[in-house]
Amino acid sequence: MLIGFVLLVSACGHDACDALPVSERIYPTRGECEKMADRIHLRRPDVVLICGEVHR
Repeated sequence: MLIGFVLLVSACGHDACDALPVSERIYPTRGECEKMADRIHLRRPDVVLICGEVHR
């Protein structure tokens, strides 16, 4: 069961590797997660952020 989305940061850019959570916050929609990623990109434009699904 999908409960939301978590914002992840990729330690190795766009290469295939494990992404780490930015925080413990779970966003109820992908749109809210992407909005937070956009806000972070304003301050850190080079960081690779991913919204990942959280299942229960």
